[in-house]
Amino acid sequence: MSGKLYAVALSLTCDKQEAEDVVQDTYLRLWTRRDTLPDMDNAEAYCITLARHLCHDRLRNRHNTHEERPAGGMQATAPTDIETEVERRNDADIIKACMARLPERQRAVVTMRDVEGLGYEEIGLATGLEQTNIRVALSRARKTLREQFNAIRNYGNKGY
Repeated sequence: MSGKLYAVALSLTCDKQEAEDVVQDTYLRLWTRRDTLPDMDNAEAYCITLARHLCHDRLRNRHNTHEERPAGGMQATAPTDIETEVERRNDADIIKACMARLPERQRAVVTMRDVEGLGYEEIGLATGLEQTNIRVALSRARKTLREQFNAIRNYGNKGY
Protein backbone atom coordinates (compact mmCIF):
# COMPACT_ATOMS: atom_id res chain seq x y z
CA MET A 1 0.00 0.00 0.00
CA SER A 2 2.73 2.49 0.91
CA GLY A 3 4.38 1.85 -2.47
CA LYS A 4 1.21 2.86 -4.30
CA LEU A 5 0.77 5.93 -2.10
CA TYR A 6 4.39 6.92 -2.70
CA ALA A 7 4.01 6.45 -6.48
CA VAL A 8 0.91 8.64 -6.51
CA ALA A 9 2.58 11.32 -4.41
CA LEU A 10 5.78 11.27 -6.45
CA SER A 11 3.91 11.51 -9.73
CA LEU A 12 2.03 14.57 -8.52
CA THR A 13 4.72 16.40 -6.56
CA CYS A 14 7.81 15.36 -8.58
CA ASP A 15 9.80 15.57 -5.36
CA LYS A 16 10.99 12.52 -3.41
CA GLN A 17 11.05 14.22 -0.01
CA GLU A 18 7.64 15.78 -0.46
CA ALA A 19 6.22 12.46 -1.66
CA GLU A 20 7.51 10.80 1.51
CA ASP A 21 5.92 13.59 3.56
CA VAL A 22 2.60 13.05 1.79
CA VAL A 23 2.71 9.33 2.56
CA GLN A 24 3.38 10.11 6.22
CA ASP A 25 0.56 12.67 6.28
CA THR A 26 -1.74 10.13 4.68
CA TYR A 27 -0.94 7.54 7.35
CA LEU A 28 -1.41 10.17 10.05
CA ARG A 29 -4.86 11.08 8.71
CA LEU A 30 -5.74 7.40 8.42
CA TRP A 31 -4.69 6.85 12.01
CA THR A 32 -6.87 9.71 13.23
CA ARG A 33 -9.81 8.24 11.29
CA ARG A 34 -9.09 4.62 12.16
CA ASP A 35 -12.49 4.14 13.78
CA THR A 36 -14.35 4.84 10.52
CA LEU A 37 -12.07 2.91 8.16
CA PRO A 38 -13.61 -0.56 8.71
CA ASP A 39 -16.96 0.79 7.46
CA MET A 40 -15.54 1.64 4.04
CA ASP A 41 -16.20 -0.41 0.93
CA ASN A 42 -12.76 0.17 -0.57
CA ALA A 43 -10.14 1.41 1.87
CA GLU A 44 -7.37 1.32 -0.74
CA ALA A 45 -9.21 3.69 -3.06
CA TYR A 46 -9.90 5.95 -0.09
CA CYS A 47 -6.20 5.99 0.84
CA ILE A 48 -5.11 6.81 -2.70
CA THR A 49 -7.73 9.55 -2.99
CA LEU A 50 -6.64 10.98 0.36
CA ALA A 51 -2.99 11.02 -0.79
CA ARG A 52 -4.01 12.74 -4.05
CA HIS A 53 -5.91 15.41 -2.15
CA LEU A 54 -2.98 15.99 0.18
CA CYS A 55 -0.69 16.39 -2.84
CA HIS A 56 -3.05 18.87 -4.45
CA ASP A 57 -3.24 20.82 -1.19
CA ARG A 58 0.55 20.95 -0.97
CA LEU A 59 0.88 22.00 -4.61
CA ARG A 60 -1.78 24.67 -4.15
CA ASN A 61 0.00 25.98 -1.04
CA ARG A 62 3.34 25.90 -2.83
CA HIS A 63 1.85 27.83 -5.74
CA ASN A 64 0.26 30.39 -3.42
CA THR A 65 3.54 31.05 -1.61
CA HIS A 66 5.44 31.14 -4.93
CA GLU A 67 7.91 28.61 -3.62
CA GLU A 68 9.78 26.93 -6.42
CA ARG A 69 11.29 23.50 -5.99
CA PRO A 70 13.32 21.56 -8.51
CA ALA A 71 11.85 18.34 -9.79
CA GLY A 72 14.57 16.32 -8.09
CA GLY A 73 12.76 13.02 -8.36
CA MET A 74 12.35 13.25 -12.10
CA GLN A 75 15.84 13.95 -13.35
CA ALA A 76 18.11 11.43 -15.04
CA THR A 77 21.22 10.43 -13.14
CA ALA A 78 23.64 10.65 -16.06
CA PRO A 79 22.34 12.35 -19.21
CA THR A 80 24.23 11.20 -22.26
CA ASP A 81 23.32 14.19 -24.38
CA ILE A 82 22.77 17.57 -22.74
CA GLU A 83 20.64 18.82 -25.63
CA THR A 84 18.33 15.81 -25.37
CA GLU A 85 18.12 16.21 -21.59
CA VAL A 86 17.18 19.89 -21.89
CA GLU A 87 14.53 19.05 -24.48
CA ARG A 88 13.14 16.27 -22.28
CA ARG A 89 12.90 18.59 -19.29
CA ASN A 90 11.26 21.27 -21.41
CA ASP A 91 8.71 18.75 -22.67
CA ALA A 92 8.05 17.63 -19.08
CA ASP A 93 7.46 21.25 -18.04
CA ILE A 94 5.07 21.74 -20.95
CA ILE A 95 3.15 18.58 -20.01
CA LYS A 96 2.93 19.70 -16.37
CA ALA A 97 1.59 23.08 -17.45
CA CYS A 98 -0.94 21.42 -19.76
CA MET A 99 -2.01 19.01 -16.99
CA ALA A 100 -2.53 21.95 -14.62
CA ARG A 101 -4.94 23.50 -17.12
CA LEU A 102 -7.16 20.42 -17.31
CA PRO A 103 -10.38 20.34 -15.33
CA GLU A 104 -9.92 18.53 -11.99
CA ARG A 105 -11.86 15.43 -13.03
CA GLN A 106 -9.91 14.98 -16.27
CA ARG A 107 -6.59 15.61 -14.52
CA ALA A 108 -7.46 13.04 -11.85
CA VAL A 109 -8.49 10.41 -14.40
CA VAL A 110 -5.36 10.90 -16.55
CA THR A 111 -3.13 10.77 -13.47
CA MET A 112 -4.74 7.62 -12.13
CA ARG A 113 -4.77 5.82 -15.49
CA ASP A 114 -1.57 6.97 -17.23
CA VAL A 115 0.70 7.77 -14.29
CA GLU A 116 -0.46 5.40 -11.58
CA GLY A 117 -1.54 2.63 -13.96
CA LEU A 118 -4.88 2.03 -12.26
CA GLY A 119 -7.63 0.10 -14.01
CA TYR A 120 -11.02 1.55 -14.90
CA GLU A 121 -12.68 -0.24 -11.99
CA GLU A 122 -10.20 1.21 -9.48
CA ILE A 123 -10.60 4.68 -10.97
CA GLY A 124 -14.36 4.29 -10.74
CA LEU A 125 -14.12 3.38 -7.06
CA ALA A 126 -11.85 6.34 -6.34
CA THR A 127 -13.85 8.91 -8.29
CA GLY A 128 -17.39 7.57 -8.25
CA LEU A 129 -17.53 7.67 -12.05
CA GLU A 130 -18.83 4.90 -14.28
CA GLN A 131 -16.44 3.29 -16.78
CA THR A 132 -18.10 5.04 -19.72
CA ASN A 133 -17.60 8.43 -18.06
CA ILE A 134 -14.00 7.54 -17.24
CA ARG A 135 -13.28 6.63 -20.86
CA VAL A 136 -14.87 9.85 -22.13
CA ALA A 137 -12.98 12.00 -19.60
CA LEU A 138 -9.73 10.19 -20.42
CA SER A 139 -10.24 10.61 -24.16
CA ARG A 140 -11.06 14.30 -23.85
CA ALA A 141 -8.15 14.93 -21.50
CA ARG A 142 -5.65 13.17 -23.77
CA LYS A 143 -6.95 15.07 -26.79
CA THR A 144 -6.69 18.38 -24.95
CA LEU A 145 -3.19 17.54 -23.70
CA ARG A 146 -2.06 16.55 -27.18
CA GLU A 147 -3.46 19.75 -28.73
CA GLN A 148 -2.02 22.03 -26.03
CA PHE A 149 1.35 20.29 -26.08
CA ASN A 150 1.64 20.55 -29.86
CA ALA A 151 0.53 24.19 -29.86
CA ILE A 152 3.07 25.14 -27.21
CA ARG A 153 5.85 23.05 -28.73
CA ASN A 154 5.22 24.33 -32.26
CA TYR A 155 4.74 27.99 -31.35
CA GLY A 156 7.17 28.35 -28.50
CA ASN A 157 6.52 28.06 -24.83
CA LYS A 158 5.95 31.67 -23.88
CA GLY A 159 4.64 31.93 -20.37
CA TYR A 160 5.44 28.33 -19.42
